Amino acid sequence: MIYIDKTIFPHCFVEEKKFEWDEPYIQTFPIFDLVINPELSDIEFTIEILGKNNFKSNLKKLYNILINREESFRLPNFNEVILNREFLIDKILDFSNESINKVAPWETEFYIIGEEFYLEMIEDDLKRLLIFDRNIY
Repeated sequence: MIYIDKTIFPHCFVEEKKFEWDEPYIQTFPIFDLVINPELSDIEFTIEILGKNNFKSNLKKLYNILINREESFRLPNFNEVILNREFLIDKILDFSNESINKVAPWETEFYIIGEEFYLEMIEDDLKRLLIFDRNIY
């Protein structure tokens, strides 16, 4: 059976399958919103990706990095000067407030793949570097 699970966000394409020995399993594929203005700076583009796709953990990390002005040593490949820090922080807070009651697929009980896996997959698909703390803790 194939369906779209709308109880989680981002919604997921779900396919129920069976192993050759007839044991059932489920494959889940998140449907990401990647319609974002490509002219945004790397940090703004990343915030939009994180916020529109419910990457709460990385959004929270980025918020703390910006608040503490730690971007120069916690964000690899980030060489920009942040001129609009308050705007970025407010944007993160808006996205955080929107997603407070939304459950992401990587937050569910049996999911073993984390946010970073999907962020790297999005980077590969878009051929654009996303700015996030790549340390998993």
